[in-house]
Amino acid sequence: MVKKLYLAGGLFNAGERLHNLFLEKYLKDFGYEIILPQREATKFFVGENFDIKGIVKDCQGSSLSPDNIYIGSADGPDADSGTCVEYGLAIASTGQAVVYRTDFRTDLDREIGVNGMLNLEGTRFIYAPCFFTDLDQVEEYYKNLAYAIHEAIEALPPRKKEKE
Repeated sequence: MVKKLYLAGGLFNAGERLHNLFLEKYLKDFGYEIILPQREATKFFVGENFDIKGIVKDCQGSSLSPDNIYIGSADGPDADSGTCVEYGLAIASTGQAVVYRTDFRTDLDREIGVNGMLNLEGTRFIYAPCFFTDLDQVEEYYKNLAYAIHEAIEALPPRKKEKE
């Protein structure tokens, strides 16, 4: 059975969208089906209006679904609040999640950049600071990040429904 990954994280600017696309590309190489938030969001545009309630319900469903594995980005000075809500839903529902951080402004021992709540039981945390400075380094970086996420998925504890 193909595992479905829900990629939670920023999707509001070109950099975030490009990041999600690169990550999707290399995670697909491991045979995963990807739920990409920026692609899902397009369903909720009605003319020039955006259906906020609809997208919230959709994100909630993707996070709670026992069929999906939550993969969340904890990048930025503080992780995106919507991503954190989705993380909480996924942990409560399935008992498992993968959280990664590419932002190098981090001190894991002092909770700088990463809230300690993103390390609840059942979470696999990946710290993969991004230091590339040239385009020819991008592909290799994302291959390595996707591999680290794949390894974290393989090490996840059983889902809540599997434990019961």
